[in-house]
Amino acid sequence: MNFSGTTIYAKARPSALSGKPVPRVSLEELAREALEKLGVPVQLGRAQADYAEGKTTQIPVRTTFNTGQRRISRKITVGISTVRYENHYSARA
Repeated sequence: MNFSGTTIYAKARPSALSGKPVPRVSLEELAREALEKLGVPVQLGRAQADYAEGKTTQIPVRTTFNTGQRRISRKITVGISTVRYENHYSARA
């Protein structure tokens, strides 16, 4: 799927620390909404899913989504945080 030329806009608010604009919602929420609008079905990545299900107490550092059989090369970044993707592409036979 070609994502070239796609721009994501989000409502912002001033940061309490720096006063610079920051999104009103988390990077996870922005990325999920953007990918769903582009027709990409997403699920939480393995680390986030394990944490949400109580299988681990380690809080995931990165925002990661499982895109199933789809390979995504689109980069979604807010500040220094970037969304990462997991997939089952190699399991496809």
